[in-house]
Amino acid sequence: MKSRVIKKQKGSDEKMGQLVIGLFGVVILAIIALVIVGSSLRFPLPTQTTPPPSTKSNPESSPSPILNPFPTKGTSPTASLPPSPVKPSAEDNSCIKEPNGSTVNIGSLDGSCIFPGSVTSSNPENHYRFKIDNPSNISLFLDGVNSEVEIYLYSDKDGTGVIQYTLENISAFKSKTGRIVRELGVGSYIAVVKMKARDTQYLLQIVNNTSLIQNLGYLDAKPFPKNGSISLNNREQFYRFQLANPSSISLSLTGVNSEVEMSLYSERKETEVIGYTLEYISAYNSKPGIIKKELGAGNYIVVVRLKARETNYTLTMSAP
Repeated sequence: MKSRVIKKQKGSDEKMGQLVIGLFGVVILAIIALVIVGSSLRFPLPTQTTPPPSTKSNPESSPSPILNPFPTKGTSPTASLPPSPVKPSAEDNSCIKEPNGSTVNIGSLDGSCIFPGSVTSSNPENHYRFKIDNPSNISLFLDGVNSEVEIYLYSDKDGTGVIQYTLENISAFKSKTGRIVRELGVGSYIAVVKMKARDTQYLLQIVNNTSLIQNLGYLDAKPFPKNGSISLNNREQFYRFQLANPSSISLSLTGVNSEVEMSLYSERKETEVIGYTLEYISAYNSKPGIIKKELGAGNYIVVVRLKARETNYTLTMSAP
């Protein structure tokens, strides 16, 4: 009897031990689960993020203002966006050229000449020689580069091809035309295109504006309209008019689809060369450019100048 009681108690103790072990295992598992969940909350998994776009500007691609090429006393330069980066064409080129190594002999500059070229580490500069037969307003434009390139204008010592004096120099960039505008006297000159940074192609345009000037004669009370167009091949149009008597003149620039500048200058006596800047204004597709001015008898020059994109225009002049 006593042995049965002992066996029964022993069985109960075994069952109780198994139950305790089971409960202890459940507690251990619960603790492990809590540790895992807590770790995930304290240390979240990294997520992929996209960095913000860079705002650092590119000095060659940032638009730079272009100044009024004839700032004179009494005026201040005007700024605008550079022309559209459409390259001028070298197909319509009436210049007679005589290449001699890295030098091109143009002869007498009459009209507009366009020269495609390139500068490299093995050919870092190219020379262009030309003569001026009469005092003239000259423009040089350097376009079509993908790296900084410098253009120099020198006097030519006695027409020998030897550089004498530096007259002016300026750089061209991918986003900015290099432009030199000068009045040159009779003589010989040398334009030099020089590499500044990397190998690049370029297009050089040299223009004798005075030889291309359009003489309109005397203005009177009847409005005189003149239709024209400007582009990178034809960036400036020069018009010369005369007044027989002191007059109140009216100039109106209309019909444009992009900004265009109109400038009024006095003329140096019997030279067809620009004297002083009298006034300038821009015309837009939504606003005409109008100049009204009291002028004395004499000769004057109006210049219609490319400021942004190629466009047609109508210039109307009268002296009521």
